[in-house]
Parts: sequence; structure tokens; C-alpha cells
Amino acid sequence: MPLILVHFLPLIFRIHAEITPPNYDFTLKSIDNFTPGKNIEAVKKENPKFDLFADNGDQKILRFKLKRTNYILDVYTQVKKDTITDVFVRLPQFFLHDIFLKDLQAKWKKQDKYVRHDRSAVYVWFNRDNNNIIYHGSCSITCFPVFIEIVKDDKTVTPMYQKLNEALPKW
Repeated sequence: MPLILVHFLPLIFRIHAEITPPNYDFTLKSIDNFTPGKNIEAVKKENPKFDLFADNGDQKILRFKLKRTNYILDVYTQVKKDTITDVFVRLPQFFLHDIFLKDLQAKWKKQDKYVRHDRSAVYVWFNRDNNNIIYHGSCSITCFPVFIEIVKDDKTVTPMYQKLNEALPKW
């Protein structure tokens, strides 16, 4: 038995394996094109795969599909007069909350508001580049992000998470 260990022990120390979590290839720059203030026609040219999710006259919600190596992101943009006022991104549950929150805090510093209820938390950044940022994370066995929303700092714009919750059926 000791002879076997002597032969395999050097192999164990030579193995250099790196395991990276699946969301290391995601950056906030991948949704920069969809941030409030951008012209929707330019976004449509760069991302031709989209569909009309809701149409309320002068306000529309468009859903774009961003295909990545390990996942597909559904990016919802609210548009008013050809200008994006709000972006809502539902994030894959295999993303890691700690890494995602660290990226958000690196870009926008510490959050202004934090509300925790049970195993869920909402982080809010007010007036960052004339936008409010809302991030929702939750935990079960591990912690994962649920969504991020960037909405124009304009009281006439109803955030999409409120509109999407209104669309859910009432039981």
C-alpha cells in the first residue's frame, strides 16, 4: 500500500485544475446597449432577435434574446418615443449571487437601500448616471440572482418589475 502512494503522490501535486463558475463570462457590459437613454432603433440593428411583449400605445415592451455559450438571457426593454426608459433582465439561477453583487458594487459602489425578507433580498442604487438600479437575489441551497433592472430616474416611468408582477394571474 505505501508503495502505491509513493507512485501516485507526485501525480496529485502536478495536476493543476481550475474550475470557474458558469457566470464568469457574464459582464454588465453585455447589457450596456439596453440601458436607459439609448435609441431603440440602434439596439434593434445590433440585436435583430426580438419580439413585441406589450404595446400600450406610446410605451412598448420589447423582449430581446441574448445567446451566450452556457445560457440565453431574456432582456426586456421598455421604450417610450424610441428611447429606452427601462431594462429588466431575468438572470440564470446557476449564476452566483456573491460574484454578481460584487460586480454591481464595483460599478456603482455600495447600494443605497437593502431589504431582506426570509431568504430573499433586494438591493437598490438610487440616481446612478440618472438611473435607479434594482437587484433581487435569493437563496435556497446556494444564493443566486433573480433579476436586475435599470430604470430611468423619472417618476413618470413605472418600473417593469411592477408591470410584470401585475401581469401575473391573481389566485
